[in-house]
Amino acid sequence: MADLAVIALNQMMAAIRHLIIFFLLFDLSIGINIRDQSSQLSERIDCFPESESIFSNYSKDKCLERNCLFDDWVPSDTIQCYLRPNYEYILRENPQQTENGIRLRLQRNQAVGSMFPAPIENIVLDVQHYTNDIIRFRLYDEDNQRYEVPIPLSPGSSQVSSAQYEFHHWSDPLRDNILSFSIKRQSNQATLFDTSLGGLILNDQFLQIVTRLQSPHIYGFGENNHDTLKHNVNERKTWGIFARDQGTHWGSNANQYGSHPFYLVMEQTIDSN
Repeated sequence: MADLAVIALNQMMAAIRHLIIFFLLFDLSIGINIRDQSSQLSERIDCFPESESIFSNYSKDKCLERNCLFDDWVPSDTIQCYLRPNYEYILRENPQQTENGIRLRLQRNQAVGSMFPAPIENIVLDVQHYTNDIIRFRLYDEDNQRYEVPIPLSPGSSQVSSAQYEFHHWSDPLRDNILSFSIKRQSNQATLFDTSLGGLILNDQFLQIVTRLQSPHIYGFGENNHDTLKHNVNERKTWGIFARDQGTHWGSNANQYGSHPFYLVMEQTIDSN
């Protein structure tokens, strides 16, 4: 049976796949990169996700302007312009225990230039066991108040006695102590959400988080044209979440009428998330 969703971008994991979630200029899109992870090439995070667009000005110089790395000698199906592995956030101080959760204060790694203007330098990662079967994580700007949908969530349980999910975090000394975190299902220790690939970007008009996928059996993300309910994740593709109201005549990658910010992954076992 499907587990209840992890609130805020949901739960996921991966042994061989990864999912990129990014917000660009107030549009929320989903990009999926599927590759064998036998080499570092497969774990590159695309630094120019709009490169295939007819409106893109993609070039080596434009890639370098984003403080990214450019590889002149790669196969055509490999990401050529990619994020530096130490581009992310570092734990700024000891974690703080909160009611039914934990709070982490992070700062952007100053050793790497920002990909876009107006980076959010200091962020807070709040993790809350909302109920026994729901865990919520929230990333937000520590220094500046930003717009949030003015609809409060229902109050969580004041007493979580048997949480079904575990939150883990660690710093990677090989990447300037960049912080990663994961969410696991307590019953079988399956990793449902894993940010160890890197790629967390928080700028004024570009927000991105990357997680590994449990399997290629992924559903959801509407509304857009696709021939089957199950997405073909063997191609690099971006799906919109916030509806743009394009008609079906725009082609196979149109961002159409409905807005369905939800996905479901069938795991290698009988579970899903």
